[in-house]
Amino acid sequence: MKKWAAKNLAKNNKGFSLMEIMIVLVIIGTIMGIVVPKVMEGRDNSNVKNTRIRMNEVDAKIMEFQAECSKLPSTIDFLITDAPDCRNWTSNNQNKKLMKDEWGTDLEYSAKGNGYVLKSLGKDKKEGGSGPDKDIYSEGSSSEE
Repeated sequence: MKKWAAKNLAKNNKGFSLMEIMIVLVIIGTIMGIVVPKVMEGRDNSNVKNTRIRMNEVDAKIMEFQAECSKLPSTIDFLITDAPDCRNWTSNNQNKKLMKDEWGTDLEYSAKGNGYVLKSLGKDKKEGGSGPDKDIYSEGSSSEE
């Protein structure tokens, strides 16, 4: 009985054919082709949301500066450098992380009269674009283009 079982086991232990392996690889490739773009899209959307959150924090700091100094800051460096003409404002070096978007690009800030513009150039780090490449303006910005 044991000899018969060993012979049967040896006959049925052929392994996978090349065609079976190729079919499995095509299935895995198809699944990856569908899943990977969705994951990347989710990551881009997350980066846009996190950049907006960071910009909202900068907006709050700008409002604090304006309340303390009765004027808008001239540059975004007010976050990490004390303003010599405003004794009430104390910067914090830990704010340095607020000066960049989620793609590692410096946020652009400019004061214009009674308002300001705070923006990120988006994923492509260029003016304009669409989707995650689109420029992102803060909620407090006085003019959105």
